[in-house]
Amino acid sequence: MTDQPVVLFSSLSSDIGLELARRYRRDGWIVAGTYRSASSLPALREVAGENLWHCDLDNRVTIEASVAAFRASGLRWRTFVSCASQPGPLSVFFDTPFDAWSQSVHVNAIEQLRMLHAVHDCRASEGLSDVVFFAGPGTNSAVLNFSALTIGKMMLIKMCELLDAECPDLNAFIIGPGWTRTKTHHTIINDPSVSEEKRRETLAFLESQTGTSFEDIYACIRWLSAGGRHRAGGRNFSVVHDLWGDDRLAAELLRDSSMYKFRRAGNDWKAKEPMGP
Repeated sequence: MTDQPVVLFSSLSSDIGLELARRYRRDGWIVAGTYRSASSLPALREVAGENLWHCDLDNRVTIEASVAAFRASGLRWRTFVSCASQPGPLSVFFDTPFDAWSQSVHVNAIEQLRMLHAVHDCRASEGLSDVVFFAGPGTNSAVLNFSALTIGKMMLIKMCELLDAECPDLNAFIIGPGWTRTKTHHTIINDPSVSEEKRRETLAFLESQTGTSFEDIYACIRWLSAGGRHRAGGRNFSVVHDLWGDDRLAAELLRDSSMYKFRRAGNDWKAKEPMGP
């Protein structure tokens, strides 16, 4: 056993996963995680050594095998980070084979929760453990042709709130990284079914040389982790738009337990006068 904290990544081989892992390793953490493609192993071994296990969230057998391997390693995670994201199928709901749509929802939510459920008893025995998910597009608007990804990510947003209510040993939160430079964008522009509007928008982003930095994403996670459940638990944060790192936001989060949770805008509105018949 070791006194170093352990961070366990589901989908460490994602671009965000690998970049975050490099920063955790830099700051003295032991990194462990799963990968889907063996082509990424050389880069992954630089940060995780042999603490790597194959896992395809489309395949329950590999999920169970990777969890068994992590358990056998004797490591106990302090932070669990789930990075999986499957944007497709990128088509109108009724033009999409339902099995393909359902499979995407499972990868974007259900199977990530399956992984967390399976490793919950492998967390560090003392203190609070962090659970980090990533939000996606469409939370505040209807992004055309992204319904499977949107519904999956919205499920994770609400699940963080439920986990916070049920599990005092977890600090579960979800963050929206905004436009970040990952290979997912190339998947989108190369998909023949994606809308022309979304293709143009994505191409414009790739050509802009802008985007959320991985350092900002990492710093946001670490700030939310340091603040504990009262600051972060059950909430959905935007790396780009929220004043994370600011004492004023920290105070407001402590004051308002509903802030940044899954709420309908205007839910507290009431008419001053009763409506007529």
